[in-house]
Amino acid sequence: METTVTPVTDPKQLREALAQRLVDSGHLSSQAAIDAFRSTDRHAFLPGVDLESAYKEDAVPIKHDEQGEMISCISAPSIVATQLEQLGAQPGYKVLEAGAATGYNAALLGKIVSPSGQVWTLDVDQDLVAGASKHLAEAGVDNATAVMADGAAGLPEHAPYDRIIFTVGAGDVPVKILDQLAPGGRLVLPMRIRGSISRSFAFERDGDTWKTVSCEMATFIPLRKGVCDDHYTLVPMAGEGNVRLETFSEQDVDRKALRSVLDEQQTKIYTGVKFRQGSAWEWLYLYLACVLPNGLSRLPGQRPGFTPHFGWGSMAAVDGGSLAYLTIREGEDEQGRYWEVGVIGHGGGGADLAERVVSEIRAWDASGGNDAPEPGFRMAVADSRERLSADDPRFIIDKPYSRLVVDWARKG
Repeated sequence: METTVTPVTDPKQLREALAQRLVDSGHLSSQAAIDAFRSTDRHAFLPGVDLESAYKEDAVPIKHDEQGEMISCISAPSIVATQLEQLGAQPGYKVLEAGAATGYNAALLGKIVSPSGQVWTLDVDQDLVAGASKHLAEAGVDNATAVMADGAAGLPEHAPYDRIIFTVGAGDVPVKILDQLAPGGRLVLPMRIRGSISRSFAFERDGDTWKTVSCEMATFIPLRKGVCDDHYTLVPMAGEGNVRLETFSEQDVDRKALRSVLDEQQTKIYTGVKFRQGSAWEWLYLYLACVLPNGLSRLPGQRPGFTPHFGWGSMAAVDGGSLAYLTIREGEDEQGRYWEVGVIGHGGGGADLAERVVSEIRAWDASGGNDAPEPGFRMAVADSRERLSADDPRFIIDKPYSRLVVDWARKG
């Protein structure tokens, strides 16, 4: 006898189920944000998308460029929830959002800051602004306004803001935004650190510098058409499959040589470092992004002979025309099942690069690995940058406008 699953078509049930999933997963905790998710029709901000897909744990693309690259989307619900919790908006707050997309996030914010709060959401494309305005009006959200403007430049005419949130990625801190933040305000900014490693920072002032009150792993579509754009180049690998490498302007790489690097002889080394079920990869990624000369890059895709550490692909170190990516092998010991981290190098300097990555993974593990306290983050701009230092200069990340310091604490 066949069992038929009847799809849920009641928006209220879908909203309730979505909110409950986010509460159960720990992404939502504040009552105002929970209520906003429960009362906002996500599908109404995604015309043309079927009801079930609108409430899934997936990002939904809404605009592509001429090459077919996604340049705007509505983020996965867990990412939206995470950022709203980081922001900590309250009734009566003035909020500026960079990245209007469909207007869904602005609608949630509008409900959180109601009845007397106000939201302004910015985007650089008129069609996105028009769409967001239409969706907000149809949803009856009268305290959120979509404006065509560069998010990195902000909207000084309505400043100061109690909270500023970016739902697009930045390569650096948009300095003009900081002056538009009210005393005691908070900036939530997804910022790329080095290579492809990005985190969503919640910054608050700490004297002349800034500290994080929250920091979560997150990757966003980058800013476009403005002062803090984050330019990257996808390098498609020659041969079978669809493997491609994300590279950024500050990385010293030979993109032409890298196209065929996976066809070159490989060197495989295992580290002895074991990950268990549920082990977090984010802190190893962050550590490698800081200590390797070119950071750490995403290497998504599949092809014969490519053995990444995840189904989507892998993370890779790059140096000139050489590459070394992470892999794993499964085993079992007295503590149970584990996955040992390995590194596979390709290219003329691939063996040396693989050795370097292995050495750094072992150093991270020796200093506590995932058992060590989570690192802290400090940030400064302009003349205050020189006031931020670290015992190990590798954890000082200097960008054109800002300095970010990662404070690692050893276990014990």
